[in-house]
Amino acid sequence: MTVTLFNISNAVVLVLSLLTAWGVYFVPRRYFHDDLKQLRRFMAAVFTVFALQRLSLLTILRPGGVEIYASQPIILLSIAFIILVMGGTAVMGRHHYLNFTLWVLLLLIPALFLMSNILMIASGNYQPLYNWDSLLNYRLTTPVVFYGRVLFVACLMVYWMLAAGMLFEAWLNDRRERRYSPLSDDAERHQGEVVAVVGWALLFTGGLVPLCTSSLLLHIIYNVLLVIALVLSGFAYKKLVRYLHARDNGRLAPVLIVRRIPLLLGMEKPGTTPWGVRVDKNPFYSGNPQLDSVAQALGVRSADISEYILQQNIQFTAWVSDQRLRHCASELLHSDRKISEIAEACGYNDLPTFTRAFKRQFGMAPSEYRKQEQA
Repeated sequence: MTVTLFNISNAVVLVLSLLTAWGVYFVPRRYFHDDLKQLRRFMAAVFTVFALQRLSLLTILRPGGVEIYASQPIILLSIAFIILVMGGTAVMGRHHYLNFTLWVLLLLIPALFLMSNILMIASGNYQPLYNWDSLLNYRLTTPVVFYGRVLFVACLMVYWMLAAGMLFEAWLNDRRERRYSPLSDDAERHQGEVVAVVGWALLFTGGLVPLCTSSLLLHIIYNVLLVIALVLSGFAYKKLVRYLHARDNGRLAPVLIVRRIPLLLGMEKPGTTPWGVRVDKNPFYSGNPQLDSVAQALGVRSADISEYILQQNIQFTAWVSDQRLRHCASELLHSDRKISEIAEACGYNDLPTFTRAFKRQFGMAPSEYRKQEQA
């Protein structure tokens, strides 16, 4: 039963990996600009190599048991990880992928190990391991096999840690750069790409664990996690395509404005928005709100805000006041804060000024509104 579940789950991961590689590369290419074209190619290569790695796992089921520490799956997983790191660091602003010497440095040894493994299998000299005791026995009986395996794992771990260090450094640099130079409408897309890269890097690293044990259950659990990750990646990619389509057709900004306004209104203190813009003073709570300040805080262009407000047939100052008062009304209903506290947090100089503005908007005083709506 366990063997059947392993084969089925592994086959599902294999098929989904190939479909993901195909979908990322071919569907649809016209929306991708130069930066995203690089990511698309890298991810297609990653999932293609990963699909080959899943195919190689079929060889770990042998008459003697479940092979541990299988060379070919570990090598292919390492190569997929290295390609992922090179593509991921490109997403985060590093251009390591342009360095041919670095590619050779990272892939030469794994490639040599892979060719050596294929030749050993073809010649019948490959010695599978079924437990760690058998590896220790080779130290006495066949030292070449023992030290060869030790050298193999040591080299791959060094390469793995080097690649992981590159990814970590790029991630730190990206966070530092985005903090001081936030993107506008692309900030959320970029954050999603970074999360996807880091998530898959962690998944690939976790894939080493079942390869070092003879437990098929661990393989099955890992395959289930991979299926979930691949499905989520598919939905995320579909969302990205829709995003790019909306951006190219000028339909993205209104969606972002509507979604971000409540989040920005909730920022009564200085901070960084979820889309990466530093806000020291909320422009909605300013005594003299400016169109450019609101647009910058929302992470869109001033022209986008202007067009959005124009479609509602309202003046900018009246629109800002309307949004601010709607937020105040929401706070009255969904919090126990004092009315004076809400007024001060939302930029009103005194309670009477807030009360008059609120009464013009809703036809009643804030205290009456709270009592009526909560009754």
